Order: sequence, then C-alpha cells, then structure tokens
Amino acid sequence: MKELKKKVIYISNVNVKGPFLPGVVEKIKGQLAAFRNHGFEIDLLYPAGDGTVVIEKQDGTASVFKGAREKYPDRNIFAKIRRHISVTWYGSINFTACSGSILDSGYDAVYLRFYMPGRDLISFLKKIKKRSGKTVILLEYPTLNVKASFVADLPRRINYFFNQGRVQKLNDLADYLITLTKDRVLFGRPAVFMANGIELKGIIPVNPTPFTDTIIILGVASDCAFYHGFDKVIRGIAAYNTLNSEVKVKFRIISNPLSKNVDALKSLTAELGMNEWVSFEPVMTRKELEKVYSEVHIGMGTLALHRIGLQDNYSLKHREYAAFGLPFIMSKGDEHFEYSPFVLTVERDEEPLPVQKIVAFYKDIRERYPDYPNRFRESVEKQITWEGQLQGVFDVIEKGK
Repeated sequence: MKELKKKVIYISNVNVKGPFLPGVVEKIKGQLAAFRNHGFEIDLLYPAGDGTVVIEKQDGTASVFKGAREKYPDRNIFAKIRRHISVTWYGSINFTACSGSILDSGYDAVYLRFYMPGRDLISFLKKIKKRSGKTVILLEYPTLNVKASFVADLPRRINYFFNQGRVQKLNDLADYLITLTKDRVLFGRPAVFMANGIELKGIIPVNPTPFTDTIIILGVASDCAFYHGFDKVIRGIAAYNTLNSEVKVKFRIISNPLSKNVDALKSLTAELGMNEWVSFEPVMTRKELEKVYSEVHIGMGTLALHRIGLQDNYSLKHREYAAFGLPFIMSKGDEHFEYSPFVLTVERDEEPLPVQKIVAFYKDIRERYPDYPNRFRESVEKQITWEGQLQGVFDVIEKGK
C-alpha cells in the first residue's frame, strides 16, 4: 500500500447508508476507494437520516453530531412546511456541532459534492478559509444544469429562488470546480475535468443472455428525468411494432416510482398501447441489479442531455453497463465509448430511437463476439476506473495552494 499522503474530507448531503439514490451512493463509495488507493487519507461526512451528521474516518471509527435537516419530523403538513423553510434558508446540513472537529483535524483539502447551500454551508466554508489559507476547497458539480435539477417541483423551485446568490458565493469560495465538461474556467473559477468512473472491484461480467426472438432493453435511473430520453425508446418500439418484425423488443425501466417523469412515461406507454412491451420497476441496489443485468440484452444510456443544453454525456450508468459487460445505447458525447463495437451511439435529437438498427446491432455483437461481456469489459477497463478519472483532482490536491 502506498504511503499516506494528504488528508481530505469528502462532504455529501446524501445518506450513504440509506436506501435512496443507490447510483449516487455507489459513485461516492467508488470515489472514496480511488482516493485511498492513490494514497490519500480521506474521511467522509454525511447525514445519517435521523437528524445527525456522521464523520466516518478512514480507520473505520465514526463521530456523530447533531445537524442534519433531511428527515421529516412526522407526516404533519405544517411540520413539513417548517422543514422546507429551514432547509431552504439554512441548508440540509448544520455544521455548528461538527465544525470544530473538522477544523481541528487540519484537512489539506475539502471535497464537496454540490448541494443547494443555504446559509450554513457558506458560513462553514468561510471558517475553513479563515482557519487555514492552505486548505484546498474542491466543488464537484455532478451536473452543470443546476437550475433544471432544482425546479422539478414547487419546493425545489422555491429553494433555488432563494439560494441563487448563495450558489455564486459557493462557487467563489471554491478553489477548483470539478466538472463533466472540458471548460478550463467555470463560473469564474479554475475547472478540472472529471468524467464519471466506477469501482471495478467485485463486479464480474455477466454471461451472455439467452436470445431467441425477444430483445430486452434495460433503462436504469435512480430518479428518471426527461433528459434521460426514455420516451424516445418507447416511441421507437411503438414505431418498430408496426413493422411486424420477427424479433420483439421490450423495455424495462427501473427508477423511483415517485418521479414526475416516470408518471409521464407511464402515460405515454398507455397512450401508445405499449403496456405489453414496457414495464416499470422500483429502484434497486447494485446487488439486485446484478441479477437483472443477467436477464437483459442491452442497456439504455442517456439519450437527451441536449434537452438541458449539454453536449457531454459522461453518464455513470454507461460505466456500470461496461463493467458488467452489457452492450448499451447512448447519444453522442462520451468519447470513452463512441467508437466501441459494443456501444451503439445515436444522434442528439428528438427522433424516436431506431429500433431496427438496435436489433441489427445486437445480432452483430452476438455473431462477432460470442463472449461479448468479457470482451467489452476488457476493452475499457483502464478507461473507466475512478482512479483514472480522478487523476486531475489528485494533481491539484497534491499541488496545494
């Protein structure tokens, strides 16, 4: 094992022990493992779901503090309103109880996964700056279209309205912004490119799924949004069905059933008479998905980031499909896969997905690469690990201020 280098604290407002947002949790765990493999000493701060904040040390010990606002006190509507007001104004994490411990730990870097800041996060980062001018603050933007992510419903729209100014303050406090785009400067701050990666340890490529006359496409999104473009798949299968082809195509969607976009997809499915060909299932853990990956033929990547003004398409799900050796479909914008024979890249547009082309693509893979899961995984392993994607981040931390 490499000698420990600098100390880092990773801050997230996602409960890494909870059942929600499993894709995000896996990403955080993969990033932490990459930091440790590279020789950093990294601790993790996260809300625990019971009103507390946990700082989990690299040695396995944990300290618990009061300070999380992410849990509803009860089902009372007035309590929920008070909670929304509190989170909007102060943020989902109160650092008052834990800030002393963090400041005394002398971290060389703070790695912050973006969340709507509120007053408390801004105040906490100012304390960091005041205590040590040498601490590097890195702010990761999992998506650049912040506004689109936070106006999905009325509470989020209100939250964003009151925090737009604080978002700019948050950017100003960061020494570097970590981004999925190739911008060198973003919001006036130096930017470091970081595509999504995946921790390959423990992931074994699936066996080729038996195929006779039906191809099953799988779409997975913790919180399905319109920019995933799953409506294009449904419309594409509906058009394909009019051809009465011998090969049938089904689409399994796994996502949060409370997602507004899932409701829209269900309505579209019913409207097009596609209930026999499109199914909806609730969010699953990575372990549960392992079984599903062995039952399907093709994964569905992100198809419509152009709807929120983005051209780059470095989806975490693309990396997960590749790790399991599952061929997949995506729109342009992910250079790691655009020229892979195991990935079908389609245009960024509003046209229904060309399902005939998908059928031909899958048949060709089976014919040319009988052991395609292992061949696919082997071809991209070095490109998709978190340690490789985080190299730019490691460099700026080691460089210091």
